[in-house]
Amino acid sequence: MLPDTDEYLIRYILRDLADDEAERLDERSVTDEAFAQRLREVENDLVDRYARVGATDESLNRFEQRVRDSIHLRNKVQFARALQQVAAPVGTGASAAPILPIGRRRWLEGLAAAAVLLIVAAGYLGLRTVALRDEVARLEAERSTVERRNEQLQRDLESARTVPQPLKTATFRLSPPRRGADEQALEVPSDTAQVLLQVVIESSEYETFWASLQDPASGRILWRSGDLSGAADGGNRIVQVTIPASLLTSGRYSLDVSGNTRAGIFEPVGSYQIRVVLE
Repeated sequence: MLPDTDEYLIRYILRDLADDEAERLDERSVTDEAFAQRLREVENDLVDRYARVGATDESLNRFEQRVRDSIHLRNKVQFARALQQVAAPVGTGASAAPILPIGRRRWLEGLAAAAVLLIVAAGYLGLRTVALRDEVARLEAERSTVERRNEQLQRDLESARTVPQPLKTATFRLSPPRRGADEQALEVPSDTAQVLLQVVIESSEYETFWASLQDPASGRILWRSGDLSGAADGGNRIVQVTIPASLLTSGRYSLDVSGNTRAGIFEPVGSYQIRVVLE
């Protein structure tokens, strides 16, 4: 079915479109005034056909459920039925015009003039009513858009609550640095969210550590940790350092670790040269 046809817009009004298609039309009804006017005309036509006594088809049967669920649509249907009753033709009959007294004839002429003025006033009020109805329809369309977006956000929130997405972590163990030793290579998968470095410290005298990631080419500090604790591993300490993978690109880095002495002073305990390879 081609988009923007009457059938397509009727399906949108009946909420019979896929969520992504409905969301696209929601946004367009707010940003495109010509499209919003077209949508109001299709909805008004659907209301008028539904309000007509004896009119029925498949779309009107489905529209009946929408009318039950929407106060705005129920009001529009009641208004349309009232207009149809006012506009309904009445029976006329031909008869000979009686001869009226002058006083009564003048009274009838004044009554006719008042009727003309009443018709003009009714026409003006009718135009204002149509304009107000279009404005109400526009506001209803915007409200419907907001409601649909809120429903989608609620579904997304429920989905996020029921199906938690754990962060993918790549774990590496860094041996103590040795003079003349090669860089330690870290092959990080492309979908990794964070990199966990298990840093081996050849000392058990420190309880708290700091770590920083540096670009050795420029000397720029790319990342710093907070206070880190170390787990005992024989005569060594194992410090867990977690770095966001978004900070890393393929290249060389220096992980500098400092330990807190009993005197409360941080001193360097190791500089780990690493080479990151993003797969």
